[in-house]
Amino acid sequence: MSRIKEAFKNGKALIGFLTAGVPSAEDTLRYMGDLETAGADLIEIGVPFSDPVADGAVIMEADVQALKNKVHLPQVIEIVKAFRKQSETPVVFLTYYNPIFNYGVKKFFEEAKDIGLDGVAIPDLPYEEQMEIRPFADTYEIDIIQIIGPASE
Repeated sequence: MSRIKEAFKNGKALIGFLTAGVPSAEDTLRYMGDLETAGADLIEIGVPFSDPVADGAVIMEADVQALKNKVHLPQVIEIVKAFRKQSETPVVFLTYYNPIFNYGVKKFFEEAKDIGLDGVAIPDLPYEEQMEIRPFADTYEIDIIQIIGPASE
């Protein structure tokens, strides 16, 4: 059973959200531990992106701050890698497709598996187009948390 399924074994789970890099990468790692201590069943980490069109004003502003702090996908991967040394709490990324595409889809999913990432939510990748990443997600056992919007069939 995946760690995400385990987190939902009682039908619901408390999910804490942080944008990586706010106020710093070091603080993000510490706050992840704080969320776990406070009872979070799963931690969702926002990967900073310059054009987070599916997010609200608060997350957009956090992304701006994180990018000013020079926190991008490689730094977020390092944060999760460090967190895995101290915790087995499920971790998922909230990210846009562009950072994954630019990083390299196969490389992203390989590294996600290596660092112990459990899942990924990609709000700008429609359900109908998930086959671009599904083979990699399946191969590397990373759950896709599908966001289905009003325009999805």
